[in-house]
Amino acid sequence: MTNRQFSSAPVTLLVSGAPAPEPCLPAARPPRRLDAGAVSAALARTTARPRQTAARPTGAREFLLVELHRAYRPDVLHTALRAVLPQALGPRTAAPGAGTDAAPGAVPDTAPGAVPDPAAPGAGSDLLWHRTADGPEGLDRVLAELGHSLAAGPRLRAVLVEDRRGRRSGPDTPGHPDDFDALNAPDRPPRLFVGLAPSPPGHAVELLAELREALAHPPEPVTVPTSALQREMLHQVLGQPDHGGRHIEQLSWNWHGPLDTERFTAAWQSVMDHETVLRAAFDWDEDGDGTGEGEPWMVLHERAVPEVTRHPHGTADWDDLLAADRRRGFDLRRPALLRATLLDAPPDADEGPTTRVLLTYHHAMLDGWSVRLLLQSFHRAYLTGGVLPGGERRPDVRDHAGWLQARSTDAARQFWSTRPGATAVLPLAPDPRRHGSGRARRRLTPYEAVRLRGWAAAWGAGESSALQAAWALLLYRAAQSGRPRRPARSVRVGFAVTVSGRGIPLDGVDRLPGALRNPLPISVRLHPGTTVPQLLAALRDGVLDLAAYEWVSPGQAHRWTPNAHGRRPNSLVVLEHQPTSAHHLRLETDLAAHGIHVESPAPAGTFTSYPITLAAHYDTTGGLVLTATHDRALLADQDAAELLSQSAHLLRTFPDLPSGLSTTEVLRSTLAGQPAPRLGEPGDDTGQPPAGRATADDRGFPDGHGTANPGGPAVQLDVLRRATRPGAGWVLLLAPPGAPRTRRPDASRGWPGPQALGVLRPDRGAPPPAAYRPLLGPLLESRAPVALVAPPGLGLTAYEIARQGAPAHPPLVVLLGEDGDLSTLAALLGDRA
Repeated sequence: MTNRQFSSAPVTLLVSGAPAPEPCLPAARPPRRLDAGAVSAALARTTARPRQTAARPTGAREFLLVELHRAYRPDVLHTALRAVLPQALGPRTAAPGAGTDAAPGAVPDTAPGAVPDPAAPGAGSDLLWHRTADGPEGLDRVLAELGHSLAAGPRLRAVLVEDRRGRRSGPDTPGHPDDFDALNAPDRPPRLFVGLAPSPPGHAVELLAELREALAHPPEPVTVPTSALQREMLHQVLGQPDHGGRHIEQLSWNWHGPLDTERFTAAWQSVMDHETVLRAAFDWDEDGDGTGEGEPWMVLHERAVPEVTRHPHGTADWDDLLAADRRRGFDLRRPALLRATLLDAPPDADEGPTTRVLLTYHHAMLDGWSVRLLLQSFHRAYLTGGVLPGGERRPDVRDHAGWLQARSTDAARQFWSTRPGATAVLPLAPDPRRHGSGRARRRLTPYEAVRLRGWAAAWGAGESSALQAAWALLLYRAAQSGRPRRPARSVRVGFAVTVSGRGIPLDGVDRLPGALRNPLPISVRLHPGTTVPQLLAALRDGVLDLAAYEWVSPGQAHRWTPNAHGRRPNSLVVLEHQPTSAHHLRLETDLAAHGIHVESPAPAGTFTSYPITLAAHYDTTGGLVLTATHDRALLADQDAAELLSQSAHLLRTFPDLPSGLSTTEVLRSTLAGQPAPRLGEPGDDTGQPPAGRATADDRGFPDGHGTANPGGPAVQLDVLRRATRPGAGWVLLLAPPGAPRTRRPDASRGWPGPQALGVLRPDRGAPPPAAYRPLLGPLLESRAPVALVAPPGLGLTAYEIARQGAPAHPPLVVLLGEDGDLSTLAALLGDRA
């Protein structure tokens, strides 16, 4: 802004109490720093001498501009400004040219993110502005805006100005996602300006004295004790600079239609003004290592400012943006532990503008249910011009903390002391060469999801119980795989499930945002004769038993459970639910009236304290999306993906299973041919499925762990390549007795079919056909297609082996010549896969 343009503004800036040579602030000379004493003295001198009015524009009002030396926290400054608010609100004077035809709740173009005038009764939340400027001219524009405001409103207002010069991102400068912190951090500390109107005489001096006193003696912050769940989450990340995004969740969705960034920011600002949890942060005492030595607590701040960053199309990659934003984490001592990132999608003439929205938050302060509640409030605020009517929501985190403080743990201790602990959990083996977190995703179609929900309901359970039943079966299978050549036995498997934390007798808790969702341990006993309906009922009843103690933390439950030092659950199963609202349909209708359609937000998956978390949520089409998030140091990517694929396969096949099938029969009929994952085997960081040796135990399962059973069976199965999908079947190559193990070394690379590829290899001599029965029997019982491929000279042996299987489902016997081609075999088997 030039000096001439600045002079046309209906304000006159005074520095040190003396009029400038011309009624403007020179762009090349921002106001110099003044201490409070010099400002007070200058004000006194200014009010004692006549004004120079000849150079002032008509209707101009003088005010004093002060830049404070010290850097105050925004919440402290905001509290001080509110303390002097009654003094600052003088008689309202309308700005020249101001009209009354503005739409209610509209956000002025000159005040991005502003809320209604603080001179209005009950207002005052906009006494402190946050603005950005690009150099001296940008600073001129901000200070001119400040002068306009003081000319028509209160006699005191402050502005924090952040200088964005030198930043590498912007509409014309693509930013690199790996430098996310640098792109979103100011290059210079913000400058704090306070504008005071010196009329009536001496009033500005009084306001300045009041402000100095309020800043020198800020009120004690309101503190709230943290819950046991919050303390356990915080102790896992405090003092850990490389937290890897632990306990950080992300919601993303597409916003179709116009999106006004200023209105978007103003709407979140209004939500933060109404929601105590969004103005809360954590604090703790530190020891020499920088970790919390005592119990952390919550600090409720008077003011929090939303962080909204918008990236134009082409300036950032979405996947890189997601990863960088998760790595960035949060400063837990600063509110708010929630931020928004916008990325413009390519323009589409048919669909109109589309923006991808990313909402990142910390689970120690908010859970998924809470964020969806906040989104409903945000959409209402956006529709009303960025202003949310009403006051603070109650109950809030203070009420929840008070309810927890009043609880006695005696009944909870008694309950958990009677809960049996798990004897089998997911087996893991740490590998320090792997690091970071991994993520995999599978999806059930809407038709498959509806079938699963109807099947579970027929047995008096929900889809959450079905998800837990699938996971329990996988844990049972993993436990049995470690017992080669032994009969299957009864096992109590354990894992954690999430409860809402809102089943407590606190009025309004269902609409209370906070960290209430709670993972609690559950265990269920499985034996070879257990049926899936029995398993569903046991899991349903077990979760219902937790309803009265949803406020107990997982650490407390583990300590109070007998054998607490034994098998602690190391996997978590989550089904995301979205709160229903009577206003939801009306919000969609109102947004549609503005040409806006907002898709349902989808979670990215949280890296929790558990080695692996299996989470499910419904997408916009009604499909059930399964996401596995795991710690790579404890679980290889390949094994996590295998567990996820088998979980999805079980959920798809549950509705088709006869109700009387036992656990062993269910696993044989659904997962035979799918080896149990080599859970956490050290040294495997390739993510590829290397060949492993599977053996037959007394139950007939290939254990898939790559080691032979003690005593050595007569026939072994070398797995060359795993199936590309569950139920694809097996292609088994017969190796002649005494053949070297290097025979067909390239078979796995040349095999184009979806079936698993393996070699049936005699361990010694020429075993009888019956020796193949332990391996071949369960594969045929699964009804998955099996082909026995015999080289020249072994055709008769192949037919004899085939007769050892189930008569109703014999394998296909294929005789290969010397030049037999596996690709030809794959084409032959295509119709049987």
